[in-house]
Amino acid sequence: MATSSSREVKLSKRGEARSQTLWAPNTYWGAEHFDLERNPDGLIRENSAENLLLNDRLLKYIHEHFRLSEEHLKYRIGLVNSFEPTLIDALPKFLNRTLKPLVPITPEATVIGPGIGGVLAHLLWILTQPGDGVVLTTPFYTTYVRDIRYPAQAVPVVAQIPADVDPLSPAVLPFIRKAIQENETPTRKCSVLILCNPHNPLGRAYPVETIVGYAEIAEEFDLHLISDELFANQIFSSRLSPNPTPFTSVLSLPSSTKCNPARIHVLATPTKDFGASGIKLGGLVSQHNRDVVKCVRDALIATPISAAADTIFTTILNDEKWCEEFLRDNRVVMAKAFELLVDWCNFHGFPFTITEAGVFSLVDFASAIRKTEDQSLPVKEQVANATQKLLDAGLLMGASNDAIPTRFRVIFTFPERVMKVCGKSFVE
Repeated sequence: MATSSSREVKLSKRGEARSQTLWAPNTYWGAEHFDLERNPDGLIRENSAENLLLNDRLLKYIHEHFRLSEEHLKYRIGLVNSFEPTLIDALPKFLNRTLKPLVPITPEATVIGPGIGGVLAHLLWILTQPGDGVVLTTPFYTTYVRDIRYPAQAVPVVAQIPADVDPLSPAVLPFIRKAIQENETPTRKCSVLILCNPHNPLGRAYPVETIVGYAEIAEEFDLHLISDELFANQIFSSRLSPNPTPFTSVLSLPSSTKCNPARIHVLATPTKDFGASGIKLGGLVSQHNRDVVKCVRDALIATPISAAADTIFTTILNDEKWCEEFLRDNRVVMAKAFELLVDWCNFHGFPFTITEAGVFSLVDFASAIRKTEDQSLPVKEQVANATQKLLDAGLLMGASNDAIPTRFRVIFTFPERVMKVCGKSFVE
């Protein structure tokens, strides 16, 4: 189309500001995914916390049970009365089995949306004012920053945990208090504290004492406590940790805990448990704050989950026997996959964190970086250069944001043949 004017086309002021402050460059967007047979030169997204170990089994179940009716072709089946079973009933039942809350989770306390990221972003918009602080401890799931900044325009407040302190122990609590106090000013306050349990990327569940400490800090400083419990069903034992720390939901804390339950909100989704993150589904539970439930539900009216996602996971979650067998077997194969990573790390002399939950381990690649990078450069620059070289080689990985800058989060729940390609790409 021919141009009729030389006038510059602009975004709004907030659009221009957003375009200049995007949380991360998406340099790999559009890159074709790796496939051992169809695209062996494609990009392996080793930074994506996905579990592909039992994909064939899940797909077989979906293909055998997936059924759409006329009801599913109507608008927003999960938000209106329907003749078909929906997730608004199935998800609370599943979460009651998983989280074991003191007070049973009900549909009235549950919100369902198209992915955890979207649900969290809307929740933060409701709980914060622009410029408010959202408190995190290192290391943390990096993508939290995206949802803190947009659309809520809140600010990450990071409590830096020293290398000699276990970030999941009660010893972390003074560092959280210090971060909150140092970021309180007459014009700015912290509004939210995030607890990730089981932890991403450390791959362990929190002990009860630390969870209670988080809840009581939230009460002390008048914060909302968001507990991200996405990996609650993925606690596993291995030869390195035969007795993992059991998972405890914030919803099952003793009634003596000094925290108003209206400030506690839980994120949960079955898609992580079943290796189906692409079927976008996120859940929010706020048992004692119906204003939060109403606001997030209303925000999601324009972007609900699809009827197809609803019926797929409604069918899965209502089949309790099949669910329990799948989740049990998933924990077994996850343990084997982690042990394979351990063997690789030991062979190459890379220190690693012992995983008891989730799909990741932190691996310290300092020795490899020293061999390939200019030692006169700052360590963070060396790590950035190494990360770019991995990307150029077709392996997308990210360094952790904790006190040891040479540690990378490594996902170990890809098929073994893919993990071997990852390992070969790295050491070469």
